[in-house]
Amino acid sequence: MLSTTDPTTPANGTASILQFPTNASSGLRSLRHMTTQLLQEAAQVIPNPQMLINVVSKRVRQLGMGHRPLVEVSPRASLTDIALKEIVAGKLTFESISDAEKEDSA
Repeated sequence: MLSTTDPTTPANGTASILQFPTNASSGLRSLRHMTTQLLQEAAQVIPNPQMLINVVSKRVRQLGMGHRPLVEVSPRASLTDIALKEIVAGKLTFESISDAEKEDSA
């Protein structure tokens, strides 16, 4: 008779409880802190909050469709963090519609 064993069950047949570090939320907290810091830096480049949100959301959509990041990022970086890093690095530019209309009429 062929026996199959579940790799998660020890040889004695009792289930074991997986232990997770108790400071798991500290990693999440540091990621939030990093995103907050990036957001503050990006707000210095694009001071209008509504414009900043529009630029970030459009870039996140592009990255989600497969566009390559314009800055060097870690493999676990979120698309939002990548977009914010690109803004901080000066890789993304924007033009408001009112600016474009002024140029066209000149």
